[in-house]
Amino acid sequence: MATSDPSQGARAGVPAEAPHARRDSVVGVLLCGGRSARMGTDKARLELDGSALMDYPLRALRDVTDRTVLACGPVPRYLDLGLDLALDPTVDGGPLAGLVAGLDAARERGAEWAAVLACDLPGAEGNLLARLLERARASGADACLLGLARGSQPTYGVYHVRCAAPARAALEAGERRLIAFHGARVEDRPLRVEIVRASELGARDDVARNVNTPEELAAARASGAQEAAR
Repeated sequence: MATSDPSQGARAGVPAEAPHARRDSVVGVLLCGGRSARMGTDKARLELDGSALMDYPLRALRDVTDRTVLACGPVPRYLDLGLDLALDPTVDGGPLAGLVAGLDAARERGAEWAAVLACDLPGAEGNLLARLLERARASGADACLLGLARGSQPTYGVYHVRCAAPARAALEAGERRLIAFHGARVEDRPLRVEIVRASELGARDDVARNVNTPEELAAARASGAQEAAR
């Protein structure tokens, strides 16, 4: 089992350049509270190219902020990483509960934005998160998500803290999906979610490839081995 050391084995793209004031307005949120049912074991700690799977999105988040919290579910986990925890407000709220916990953590720290990544995104790149942030700030969007050929990837995006209220309302209504609150209203207007295609940002869809199963992990390892051999 790999130990998490986000300073080693970088796999993401070139770190984003972000002014310190802008970095202070962002809190990183790593969604790592799932049961890993399809993997059969805690996927966040599984080894991929010498690092734990969760290390890759952690590095991407650190490209855009100095403050990252672990949305680790309803009970404390990963205490060895020394990061703040954002515990779910419900026992089994799924990824939506993790988002609510992360948005609450961002608001408590005086931030405007939560930059959100799932723990199973080894291709995540900080420079893409930075560009999603800039797009959201420029357009006035409440959330800006990476778009793929198959649709949006809500575990790869940025959310303004004003999303917290509609997200919490959806959670309390029994929803678990991250997109469950997208049709809501915020501040007496429709919530605005912008989708930016990876291709528009000069990236391939595999930057948002999830690793959920042993087969997907094996494929990711094989791909890494092929790249190392070139």
